[in-house]
Amino acid sequence: MVPVKLLILGDQNTGKTALCVRFITKRFIGEYDHKKEVTYRCSRVVDQETVDLEILDTACKESSVASLESSIRWADGFLLLYSITQRRSFLEVPRLKTLIDKTKHSLIAPAVLVANKADLEIGREVTTEEGQRLAKDLRCGFRELSVAEAVLAVEAAVLQLIRQVLDQQRPLPDRRSYMLTVRHALTRKLTRSKTMQW
Repeated sequence: MVPVKLLILGDQNTGKTALCVRFITKRFIGEYDHKKEVTYRCSRVVDQETVDLEILDTACKESSVASLESSIRWADGFLLLYSITQRRSFLEVPRLKTLIDKTKHSLIAPAVLVANKADLEIGREVTTEEGQRLAKDLRCGFRELSVAEAVLAVEAAVLQLIRQVLDQQRPLPDRRSYMLTVRHALTRKLTRSKTMQW
C-alpha cells in the first residue's frame, strides 16, 4: 500500500469539505462546521496500485501562516479550490501556490486547481478561460466542476492529483546504471558488426 497525503486549500465557502466528503462517501452535504481541521482517510485502487489516502481539510480562516506551512510540509499533493461565484477566492489561489512553492522549495509540487460551483452559472464571476490560464501559469492541472452535482468529476480531480503524486514518488532510474546499460548495448552491437564479414 502506497501512502499519499493530500491537502485541500482555498478560501472560505469554496466547497473544500464538501469535496472531501463527496469523494469519500459519494454524498453531497451542503453545510459544514468550518472551524475544524479534519483529516479524512480511505483506501483507493489507482492504476492497479492500492493507495492509503489521507486528505487534510484545513480551516483556512483560523490557520496561521506557520500552521499552514506545517500542513504544506506534511502533504504530498495539493487541491487548490476556488468558487466560480467568488472572484476573491480565485484571487487567493496564487498566494496559496506561492506559499506551497516556497515551503516545499519546489516549483513542481503536484497540484490541481479546482473551479467549484459550475452549477451556479448565473452567479459566475470567474470564466473557465481565466481558470485555465491561471492553472497554466501556476503549473497545475485544472478541473471545473460542481461538487454538488458531479461525483465523477470530483473523483476525476482527486485521482488526477493522486496520479501526479505517484508519478513524483516513483524513483527515477539510476542514471549511472542506465548509462552502463546503454554502453553495454552499444558495445555488443559494435562487436557484432565488427565480426560480420562482408
